[in-house]
Amino acid sequence: MRPVWILALAALGCRGILGIEQPITSDGSLDAPTSCTDWHPQGFDPCTLGAPMPMLHLGAGQYTYDTTTTRCDGPRDVECAGGMLLDSGRHVLRQSQLSVTQSDGSAVAVWSVDTLAIDAGATISVVGKKPLLVVAWSSIAIDGVLDAGSHIGVTNPPAHIAQTVQFGAGANEACGANVGGNGANAGSSGSGGGGGGGLQGAGGAGAASAGTSVAGGMGGASMPALVIRGGCPGGASGTAGPGATTPALSSSQTLGGAGGGALRLVAHDAITVTGSVGANGAGGAGAPLNSACGGGGGGSGGYVAFEAPTVMLGANAKVTANGGGGGGGGGNTLGDAGNDGADGKFDVQPAPGGGTSNDSCGQPGGASSAGTELAGSNGPVPTGCTGGASRSGGGGGGGGGAGFLFVASPGYTAAATAKISPPMRVQ
Repeated sequence: MRPVWILALAALGCRGILGIEQPITSDGSLDAPTSCTDWHPQGFDPCTLGAPMPMLHLGAGQYTYDTTTTRCDGPRDVECAGGMLLDSGRHVLRQSQLSVTQSDGSAVAVWSVDTLAIDAGATISVVGKKPLLVVAWSSIAIDGVLDAGSHIGVTNPPAHIAQTVQFGAGANEACGANVGGNGANAGSSGSGGGGGGGLQGAGGAGAASAGTSVAGGMGGASMPALVIRGGCPGGASGTAGPGATTPALSSSQTLGGAGGGALRLVAHDAITVTGSVGANGAGGAGAPLNSACGGGGGGSGGYVAFEAPTVMLGANAKVTANGGGGGGGGGNTLGDAGNDGADGKFDVQPAPGGGTSNDSCGQPGGASSAGTELAGSNGPVPTGCTGGASRSGGGGGGGGGAGFLFVASPGYTAAATAKISPPMRVQ
């Protein structure tokens, strides 16, 4: 189903600063190029966007495009509703005041540029509260990486606490029933794992704990794509309960991973991808040290779409919106923790769940969606514990479901060796 948008705001005028301190301006008082009159992309009128920013060619390096609304750099006190492009030193390279409002009332940041080229060795992380729409008045060529995915990271190594450290643009917004359910709280020891997040595919269910059979959370539901939107998070485990020992607390939980972000690329002439474009979900965290919690559910994949007269995915192209793997549960032996689920991959293979913990009671997480399999895997059925009735462990988190890939192009081609996951939906 094709997205339906309503143009609500084209706050005209964009300004950026390159590292050599030369201003790049696009004054909204100037008319859009005359080519806009024969260009009719889905959901918005390019003639209302004003003059685009000049061509941008990004060499090797790390960049961030942040769609979070903030104030633009410079003398004008205006809102950067379209976000900012930053280099690795957090210097502003480009910034946009453009956004559109979709039919459901949600906002999408807009980056309007004459031509965009991303070299091999260049990575742009696309983050922030709003999805991103890139509008190129000529062409888009991606030889590097355009990553609107979410990623897990360890934030407290001694306590083995992990959580999402990068949120893809528009992730986790207005998810409702697509959020993975939380696992049930532990009694004497061992809580349930969180369910995986859902979007196009449902998330996997979290597993019950081993030994005490405390229930895991339900996986997030699937839904049709009515608008451009990010993926949805996995659920948390249940709380550790009275069996927790330092550094864990009775209130300790394992966090689910965030869903992938949302990214739409529209070009007047052509889009060519020989690198990677993705909006993968983050893996669910593994149980904190000495908590015997279940694992967190993996986040679902997000949304990636292309629209141009010609869209070509080359032999080495990777275009993905895969879910993240569920986190592993921990056992109730001192010194035990669960293993984190893997982030969604730029691949047709699933992200694995967190493996078994240091003893035999913590349970592994479920794998994510990948390829033609849209649903995340359930946390495996507990296999029990050795060492007597006093032994127990947290259930594994469910894997994240698939997001969406769309293409609208009469000239769409994809090499047989291109890695596309889930399957591309042609509009």
